[in-house]
Amino acid sequence: MTASRLTNAQLALLEMFSFEMSEAELLAMRQTLMQHFRARLEEEAQKAMQQKGLTTTQLEAQMKFDNRTEQLRQMRSSQ
Repeated sequence: MTASRLTNAQLALLEMFSFEMSEAELLAMRQTLMQHFRARLEEEAQKAMQQKGLTTTQLEAQMKFDNRTEQLRQMRSSQ
């Protein structure tokens, strides 16, 4: 395993939370962070869908497949 540097976000979190927290506080913090990143992901997905002119129904139809490799190959060839 190679040693890796901490990201700026990791360093900021270490500085902000350099004290003991209860399990309940840790859970609440994780949930808050997950909500934040889920919102960011949803915004990016909406932007990408708008740029490509896709509806949610079309995107869901594209995501239904059995063979991921073949599906990726088809998606890449249609670009």
